[in-house]
Formats: sequence, structure tokens, C-alpha cells
Amino acid sequence: MERIRLGVIGAGLMGMKHIELVHACGICSLAGISDVDPSRKALADAFGVSFYRTAEELIDGEQPTGVIIATPNAQHAAIAEVCAKRSVHMLIEKPIADTLAQAMRIVDIANQSGIRVLVGHHRRHSPLIRKTRELVGGGAIGKLIGVSVLWALMKPDAYFDVEWRRQRHVGGPLLINLIHDLDSLRFICGEIKEVYARASSAVRGFDVEDSLSISIAFDNGAIGSVLASDATPAAWSYEAAVGENPLYFRTEENCYHFLGTSASLAFPRMELWRYADANRKGWQHPMERSQIAVGEADPLKVQLEHFCRVVRGEDEPVVNARDGAETLAVALAVQRSASKGIPIDPSELLTGIEG
Repeated sequence: MERIRLGVIGAGLMGMKHIELVHACGICSLAGISDVDPSRKALADAFGVSFYRTAEELIDGEQPTGVIIATPNAQHAAIAEVCAKRSVHMLIEKPIADTLAQAMRIVDIANQSGIRVLVGHHRRHSPLIRKTRELVGGGAIGKLIGVSVLWALMKPDAYFDVEWRRQRHVGGPLLINLIHDLDSLRFICGEIKEVYARASSAVRGFDVEDSLSISIAFDNGAIGSVLASDATPAAWSYEAAVGENPLYFRTEENCYHFLGTSASLAFPRMELWRYADANRKGWQHPMERSQIAVGEADPLKVQLEHFCRVVRGEDEPVVNARDGAETLAVALAVQRSASKGIPIDPSELLTGIEG
């Protein structure tokens, strides 16, 4: 089968990762790279492909079947329009856009053009996340009562030398990091109907938050909580616990806990806790712990292979444009709740845009 030719638009940290994966993939090939920074031409030269300054030039010059968009979020919608006009399918890095208006613009572009859009919430391709969804959704822990998420680590001081990382509405653990966890909660536990959040910037004093707590209500009646901080020496973030990113020191600690009526699950060690005798329940009775084996795979690589099948029309996107907009709505609802001090229904934010 002929390899799918993919272009990469945006050659920053995530763009570089995508470039490496496409180059190494057996079912696609790197068609070219575009970036506003002319110094990134050296990267294109290293991979033996042409370099372009704009998405239009890349697509017109190379005629790729699909592109991976890894530019700043505010540019996603404009580039999506460029791609749709040229019938090029898209993998758009998360979040789908910087605002819900722009996110819904991408949804409309996809619907009107028929172009397939996959949003890069890559954790949905993780074997650990998929197995957890199977266990929670399949009744292995009984009816879901609640979930607890702890996301805590310390970002190095140099991380904040980049100005936008100190700014509200673009930087901070919510929009950079927790949007992944919120998407995973939607994927595993079901739709989120309300969030109530508090945020603090007391440690660093930046405009953006360094810590926040979120109370969550799901459509199915389950509840949840998220406590997050990027200013503490702690071992309980998804990144450190799972070890997918080699930049993080791996701790292998549990960071999610799913509580059910018949058992509970600790993630990512995949420890299932239940009573040894199902007929003898209560705090005085012995419990047993079993560990569920899950195979390993790089979710970014699995996502790329899935995108190739999406381009060929063999798969429907695991995260389409509308789904990506709904995850963004949850994150922005958290932001609004923390600002106003009131609970927010994410769906109302989307309704306001669509209305």
C-alpha cells in the first residue's frame, strides 16, 4: 500500500516529535515542513524534505494527503480553513483552538468540507487509558461512584522564561496540562455536566495560576475531584506516573483513583481493590488487591497510525472536531468558574457559541 504523504505545520517541541514519528513510520512519509521561523529550515534539511514559511506554500508545493498542525492554538482555525479549501485532512494538536468560537469554526469547516479532522488528545490512544475505560465502563468496579485525580509536580524556573507561560488564558497547568486529564475523564467516566473550581497563583505570583482544585459532576451521577499544582516537589502527575515522556523523572506512583460500588481501581499501576469474599463487605472484612496487566505502546505513535487510517477513510476519528471542542469547553468552564466563583455547565458555553 502506498505511503500517505503528511506535512507538518509548526516545528516547535510537539511539531518536532510529530516529524520524528512520521519519518520513522512505515505507513506514511514526511512530505515537508512549514514554520514561521526560518531557522527551522535546518530541521527540514536534516530530514531531507523541503521547508516552507506558510501552510499554503507547503500544501501547494507538496500536495500532501494530510497535515499535522502543531502551531500555537490561536492559528489552528485559520490553517484548518487553508487545508479544507485544498481537501487536506488534518490532525490538530490539542487544544483544538484557543477559544470556543474558533473551535466551532473548525467544526463547521469540517462539516461543510467533508475533510476529516482528528484532534490530538493522544492519551485516548494509550493502552492504559483504554483499558481503564473498558474496566470502568464495563462494570468491573460496579457502578462508578467517583474519581480522584492528583496532578502535582514542580516545573523548573527556566520553564517560565517563555513569556506566554506566565500569562492567564494561554499558560498554566489548566490549559497546558490538565486539559489532557479532563479529556481522559470524559473518555473514561462520561460527559461532565458541571465544574466548580478555585485557582491560586500564591506561590509564584504570576498572572496565571500555579495551583487549582476542581469539583466535577458527571451526567451519570458520579462525582470527581482534581487537585493540581505545578509548584510543588511531588510525584503524582500523569506524566511522571506513566513515563510516556522521557523528559519527566518517572515515579510510577498512582495518580488517579476510580471508586465503584463493587471495587476500586488505582491508575496507572492498575491495582484493583475488592473484598476477598463478595458476601462479606464492610471495613472490618479483608480486602484483596490484584494487578491488571496492560501492554505498552507509545500513544503518539498509535495516534499517528490511527490518523493514517482516518485519512484513508478506514477509521472514524477517535477525537473529532466536535469532541475536541467539548473538551475545550470543559477547560474553559473550569477557568470561568475559578474566575467567577460559581459552578459552570460546560455545555452552556457551547450553546452560547452555537446560538
